[in-house]
Amino acid sequence: MILMSLEVIVLIQIKLVVPIKGYITDAFERFENFILLEEMENKNNESVKFELEEVVVAADQIGKLKLDADVIISRGLVTKLLKESNENIPVVDIPVQGIDLIRCLYDCKARFGRKKVAVIGASNMIYGVENLADIVDFPIQSYILNDIESSASLVDLAANDGCEVVLSGLSTCKYADEIGLGAILVETGKESFRQALIEAKRVALVSRREQEKAERYQTLLNYAYEGVIAVDLNGQVSVFNTAAREILSISKGSLIGNSIYDIVKQGKFRNMLLSDDEYQEDIVAYKSIQLSVKKVGVFLKSKKVGDMVAFQDITGIQEMEGKIRKKIHLRGHVTKYTFDDILFRSSEIKKTIEMAKRYSEVDSNILIIGETGTGKEIFAQSIHNQSKRKNNPFVAINCAALPEDLLESELFGYVEGAFTGAMKGGKPGFFELAHRGTIFLDEIGEISPKLQSRLLRVLQEREIMRIGDDKVIPVDVRIIAATNKNLIQMVKSTDFREDLYYRLSVLDLVLPPLRERREDIPLLVNAFIQNGISGPKHIMITDAAKKKLSEENWEGNVRQLQNFCERLSVLYKDKIIDVYDIEKYFPNKSEEKIWLNQEVEGNLSHGVSERERILQTLKEVNYNMGKAASKLGISRTTLWRKIKKWDIETK
Repeated sequence: MILMSLEVIVLIQIKLVVPIKGYITDAFERFENFILLEEMENKNNESVKFELEEVVVAADQIGKLKLDADVIISRGLVTKLLKESNENIPVVDIPVQGIDLIRCLYDCKARFGRKKVAVIGASNMIYGVENLADIVDFPIQSYILNDIESSASLVDLAANDGCEVVLSGLSTCKYADEIGLGAILVETGKESFRQALIEAKRVALVSRREQEKAERYQTLLNYAYEGVIAVDLNGQVSVFNTAAREILSISKGSLIGNSIYDIVKQGKFRNMLLSDDEYQEDIVAYKSIQLSVKKVGVFLKSKKVGDMVAFQDITGIQEMEGKIRKKIHLRGHVTKYTFDDILFRSSEIKKTIEMAKRYSEVDSNILIIGETGTGKEIFAQSIHNQSKRKNNPFVAINCAALPEDLLESELFGYVEGAFTGAMKGGKPGFFELAHRGTIFLDEIGEISPKLQSRLLRVLQEREIMRIGDDKVIPVDVRIIAATNKNLIQMVKSTDFREDLYYRLSVLDLVLPPLRERREDIPLLVNAFIQNGISGPKHIMITDAAKKKLSEENWEGNVRQLQNFCERLSVLYKDKIIDVYDIEKYFPNKSEEKIWLNQEVEGNLSHGVSERERILQTLKEVNYNMGKAASKLGISRTTLWRKIKKWDIETK
């Protein structure tokens, strides 16, 4: 492996702001100092390049000056004015060192003798100059210059005080010369300029680092889902990200530094921004939207310097939550069937489909009533796919297939540690997974009284509580329940709650059994024979055979017919199926007797009980319910019912 060190080139632009061109008199000396600065060691493996530009500006234009630079170098009052008018670019002052003043004072003594001298300048230039009087052996009086306009009045004041010579900047010396006073320009020496350049480099690099950090933070904020606003103690905005603009519908433009009073309309939300209180998940109305708001104070060294508010449009939160739930949990909770997949010729099924389509247009709960195998889940999926919830999850659960405790945890979910074996982090229940979609509760008549009570609460409050938790979770689900039992009779015998029944059966959909729609049987037989899982698509069945099948009652309905056709497609591969072939394997009066032929009948004749046969089959397929049901020739629901009946353990 070859390790390479990468060199980062940093370009720093320095502006030298002066009142007159050529202020630094010795161009070579300036260039020499600049080269010394450029050659200085730079840690962090960076190559620093400098660009120096001299900018001449009139005194009355300093406040209007617009510069693009990493750092500004100036001197005296110009530095003071630049700092007052420019908050974004750091300003470095060229110091007037004691050696510069002493050099200037000795030059004054050589030219004007021991006359009284007035030193006029900004405080950062001439502070302590009067203490040099004993060194140069002539009187010195200082005058602090706070603004350009007062320079002439200070010269006049110095003249009245008996001063005969003025040491100051360019414009002040010019006026002193005009009224007959001696004038000496205070020049910047080589050492002072070099010190200013070194400081400019340091300040520019620090400023660059801070700007990079600020840009990174701002980029993070701008890509956050939450709106973020920070204000100082005076209500001035220091942070306002893109999400905040979009949520509050504020047009583009610079908001940093503006007052929150000018940005956010009057109301509770603005009051929250400006109050001293902190908030956690408070709900506030703003214009036509509802905001979920969190607010915390911002502290620097234990002293409060402002507040930070994070907020979201609740509608946006719900949409995002729906997308996340759909992305994470939709796998395995999707529909396969629509009304177009239902094969029929009978008027009974046509009327049922028309009614189901009308039910699809509303959100009311539906109770589908039908015998085993009539296609209750196909209708439930079709209703979901025809409804406005079609792009959201469809979650189906067979209430008869799970023990009470397991069914409860599957429906409502649980938190970590709720019971032995609970998953780390907990698990969402089917009601949560079905949020904004549909939950299909098959075999609803099998649920216990305890679960009936919990289900009633979900229907009433539209919220659930995970097992082991004390927090409620709002859910938006449509419930489609199905049963092959007479729930009204169960209500009368107190086996099913009356209030739950009426909550579930807002809309009833009764599916006719296959014996009441015999004209559909030939159509279904053709489809099942041609699409048999194991059978080739060129199997033929005679009209007489279809007629014979149509005469059967099919107590197991469409599922029983489909299973029988699948058996035929396996047994009569590459043959034509006729009446004799059907009668040979014709089902008896119930679905359960289909599997009591050939091998099974032989086993039973040798004393193998129904319980033993089921248990033996489960062991053979390693307790795979789907494979066991298929091998026995019965539905999964029937298999589960018999497992419960014979108290068979399923691992």
